[in-house]
Amino acid sequence: MWLEDPITQLEKAAHAAWPGVLEEAQLPMVGWSYVLLSKHEEKDRARISYLVEHPNHGLFKYRLQLRPRAQAAFAAHYLRLEKASRAFQRTERLSLIKPMCLDIANQASLTTYAEGLPFSEFMRDAAEDHAKQLEMLQLAGEWLDAYHRTKVSETRIFQPKHAVNYYHDLGEKIQSGDLKVAAKPLILHGVERLSELAAKYSDQPTVSAVQYGDFHMRNLIFDGTCLTGINISKNQPAPVGHDIARLLLDYTAILRSSEDLESGQIIPADAIEAFFGGYRLVGPDDPSVQFLPYAKILGSLVSVPQRRNDRSKTKQKTLERLRPIAQVAFA
Repeated sequence: MWLEDPITQLEKAAHAAWPGVLEEAQLPMVGWSYVLLSKHEEKDRARISYLVEHPNHGLFKYRLQLRPRAQAAFAAHYLRLEKASRAFQRTERLSLIKPMCLDIANQASLTTYAEGLPFSEFMRDAAEDHAKQLEMLQLAGEWLDAYHRTKVSETRIFQPKHAVNYYHDLGEKIQSGDLKVAAKPLILHGVERLSELAAKYSDQPTVSAVQYGDFHMRNLIFDGTCLTGINISKNQPAPVGHDIARLLLDYTAILRSSEDLESGQIIPADAIEAFFGGYRLVGPDDPSVQFLPYAKILGSLVSVPQRRNDRSKTKQKTLERLRPIAQVAFA
């Protein structure tokens, strides 16, 4: 058996479900090796994933969720990938992981495994080669363009009023003290600027396409030639700026600085130019592309607790990275 001497309840569950997954996927029962990729075993959450390999069949990712028991949600995540995988036009440069097997009863799944580095790590490694980073941003643009074309896109009128109303309500809670945040003056100023931006970009045509969801740099894998998408979290139509803003803000926060921005700018001009060298479904002047990065940065700042002791390391980094960018963006 590929998994020897499971110790915890989570490991035992993964061990027990594995033969059924192999049978459903029509793969051999013997000959597998494994490497633990991640493990979270807490009171309300227990998930584990392995990189599994067979000499005749290659690499796969085996995932099991013991808690929470949410079979419909677990299956929905897998089915989103299955739907996108059927439609995505793979090339030598662009790919998407393939679903292999879903075991709803055990909340287990098997997919192909994308070899390479997370896009974020590759971009960090290219920190001294700015031209290389921009070349890779163009490739990311090509990837998202291909993904957004997996379902027929349509022109819609951009209506940012829902985002404005949402942040206006949050602003009132922050003012009253019902919601305590780390960057109160900056966020409140950002809420005002968001209303101004909404008036500028409202009622203009945009394009709605199938949404990726959490389209950040860790959800793309690069092997030196091919860029592969993983972890699709949504599949409903939405303005394309949602996915574009998520990636470009992630890139800016991690790999650039506020010194690369002009007053009122949120993404460096060279990054915009590079990304849209690959992404062609809309251009950089699309209203959702122009507006949504400001909403995304507000959302990230609002999520940071007021007290330093209440912040995780991730939330502290979020504040440190995004505060100077937001100060320039909302100037």
